[in-house]
This record gives sequence, C-alpha cells and structure tokens, in this order.
Amino acid sequence: MNVKISKTNETLAFFNERLDHVRMSGTERLAAKARLAQSEAIADAIFELAGMAKRLLKSLAFRPVRRPTTSAG
Repeated sequence: MNVKISKTNETLAFFNERLDHVRMSGTERLAAKARLAQSEAIADAIFELAGMAKRLLKSLAFRPVRRPTTSAG
C-alpha cells in the first residue's frame, strides 16, 4: 500500500518475511505471497474507489442546481 491507513498496517515486505519463517513448501509459500499481493491490490482499489466516490459526491453537493432556461430548447 502506498498510503498507510492506520498505524497497525505493515508493509508487504514485513509479511513476506514472516511467511519465510513459516514451515511450508515452496509452492505453498509462493501461493501465499501471491494471495497477499492480490489482497493488497484489491484493498488499494477499494480505497481508491471510495476516494473517487467521496470526491464525486463532494463535487455534486457543492454544484448549484441549474434549471433549463427558455433559450435551452
């Protein structure tokens, strides 16, 4: 993650290092690291979508309501 949301978040390198100390086969370790990377990418996407929705709603809330005029037709 590029931006830390809270102080408890650790980096992906931290979790990869922790996985290296767990007893498992090489293919299981690669699968676990891939799942961690995928979940981090999904979390980043959700966070970005939430930010985009927030910006969109903020822009819609401050935009004045416009009525069609007689010259619009």
